[in-house]
Amino acid sequence: MPRTFTDEQLRDIATPPEQHALTALAQGDLPALQRWLDEMAMGHAGLDALSLHALARKAGKLRQDLGEDQALQTLARVGRQLMATWTAQWQAGDARGAIADLVAVFRHQVGAGLAPLTEDEEHVTLCLSPCGSGGRVDRQRLADKHPAAYGGWADGANSYCQGCKAQQRALNDSLGFDAWTSEKRPDGACVLRFHKGAQRGQALFSEAERTGLTQTRVQRAREQLAQGNTDIAPLLDGQRKEWMPWHDFAVVWLAHLYAAALEIGGQPYLDELLAQTYEPAFVAGFPRYAAMDDEALAREIARTWNYHCADFRLHEEDERFVFTLDPCGSGGRLLRGQMWRDMFHYGAPLSPLIAEPQPINFMRRDAPSYCTHCAASNRAQLRGASDPAVPLFFVIDGHAQMAPGMPCRTYAYKRGADRARVDAALFHEVGLSAPTPPQP
Repeated sequence: MPRTFTDEQLRDIATPPEQHALTALAQGDLPALQRWLDEMAMGHAGLDALSLHALARKAGKLRQDLGEDQALQTLARVGRQLMATWTAQWQAGDARGAIADLVAVFRHQVGAGLAPLTEDEEHVTLCLSPCGSGGRVDRQRLADKHPAAYGGWADGANSYCQGCKAQQRALNDSLGFDAWTSEKRPDGACVLRFHKGAQRGQALFSEAERTGLTQTRVQRAREQLAQGNTDIAPLLDGQRKEWMPWHDFAVVWLAHLYAAALEIGGQPYLDELLAQTYEPAFVAGFPRYAAMDDEALAREIARTWNYHCADFRLHEEDERFVFTLDPCGSGGRLLRGQMWRDMFHYGAPLSPLIAEPQPINFMRRDAPSYCTHCAASNRAQLRGASDPAVPLFFVIDGHAQMAPGMPCRTYAYKRGADRARVDAALFHEVGLSAPTPPQP
């Protein structure tokens, strides 16, 4: 199968939307700029949704398997580790920085409506109308439609909100006062209140900051354009990683849940957790990816990695596109200790490497526990490799990133690729047998 694209075309495919927006801005092409802003605003939507539902479904599975009391205890342990840097920040007297970063987590959730912050002597208040995570679950009535995964909790809050509440309790218990509380309102709305702690009595944010902290870069850029101000290049440059607060918060939360699963039932239980709470969401996208032509597929995977906070190179081989991730925006940055707020390091509590090789960790020793979800998604694709309706659109080379500093690789196979030529090692890494090539 011949190459489809020139090197210049591949560079264009890999270029993040923000660069196209900057070009349109420099050329004075405001209609094109507005189109790129539309794409940028939703660039992370797929990853946002996958994170939201994966987190909620994992909490739901814990409730089903362990019972509510033990599930809540597990969520509390996860919450305590997830909130550790915020605990330290409040204890150091920097409530302002801690609050600003928690607001950033909610600011980047798709569909969230944030009112400007309000302040009194003791509290900073954020009104979400709606909340873009647990509130979205409520608005979609998922607890009614899928009660085993999203509902069934004694207090009536959905599975995602149970995790959020556990984080609040963990933070408050560690600090000895109510630093973060929430009040759910109808139609997915929620009010968050943050205590100023040692900065009580001080005005923490200016009027401009109280509004600015609740707006994304795209929202601010659109506002400035509406006022006739085209000096927005700083808002565009680097926008693809702007949502890192919510991205990394969710990634670390997931990593701690994987660690908890290992403690509960070892690798078999983690394998089961991923098979039931991650693979179904991944498989649901198969028809969409299978319908894409090669250019659309390459562009879509490039967009995914751009908004997955990764740095990558793209090149084309006869049968596939190869994305070299240096680093991957989740597992690679976790392994290198490069997460937002320095939130994660392997070897810390709920942050293990897996010593023994198993299919769920790519048959590796001392494998990063977070990367098991990539083995699960490989398995979901490769077990149907002989079926042309199953796209091989996001196949990870689980033996590429063997140590911090090494890049990872993703393969996106073309529609006409010969499935018999898929590297057999990719099957063996996840405990599958490679398809037998047809006999001549």
